[in-house]
Amino acid sequence: MKTIHAVPIILSAGLLAALACNTATAPVSTSIYSDSTLTADVAATSGDAVATLPSSAVGLPSGTGNTLGYTRTRTCYDGSGAVVPGCSPLSSVRQIVTHVSLDGSRSFSTSTTGGTTISWSGAIHRVADDTMTRNFNSATPPVEVSRTHGATATGHDTTSFAGESVTRFEAEAAHDRVNGVTWDLPRSTNPFPVSGSITRVDSVHATFTKGTLTETRDVVRTVEVDFPPDAQGNAVLKINGKTCTLNLVTHAVVNCH
Repeated sequence: MKTIHAVPIILSAGLLAALACNTATAPVSTSIYSDSTLTADVAATSGDAVATLPSSAVGLPSGTGNTLGYTRTRTCYDGSGAVVPGCSPLSSVRQIVTHVSLDGSRSFSTSTTGGTTISWSGAIHRVADDTMTRNFNSATPPVEVSRTHGATATGHDTTSFAGESVTRFEAEAAHDRVNGVTWDLPRSTNPFPVSGSITRVDSVHATFTKGTLTETRDVVRTVEVDFPPDAQGNAVLKINGKTCTLNLVTHAVVNCH
């Protein structure tokens, strides 16, 4: 009769450790940083900045949550590119080049999905160089029908966000470009641009804090706002693959998806 002998199975320490890892519960992440939250923050701050440009160059209201001071210098040119001293007579002016320094503060409350309100505030420091071209029709004498802005700007802003449990402090270094943004005249009945776009490349140093935990990140976000908006001033804002709505009156950014 054939005898069957049992063969002992010996597990190595390494194999036992591997089996233990396969059955153990995966560690829970303790990170308080959220990339999507940071993107939403930058959309909000950039939307406010974009809605201010090129308004700062032409002296328009800066938004309901902003307290800003401007310093402007202007040089006017005629159709041949010659300087028009004192920008007078205005009938001779075809282009106005404006250098603007803008400093001040801003504060807003943003409603999130579910009805939660997040407050944010901070300081802004920006410099812009704007070239405004007056566009005339072919009537005799010619009548000005619209104005087109092209500008570059830099910004160094700091903003604090008060979240439900995690607070954020964000320092931004931004480069803006105003690309052929045109308003029809008269402005009293044409408050919004009819064409053009504004782009922003924003380098952000973000600090997330919750209790005794702190995390920092350095990111870059690209923002683009396209015109025209709808009749209520709602324009399309794009940020790193997301599409949002920017209201040019309130400067609020909502409906990001």
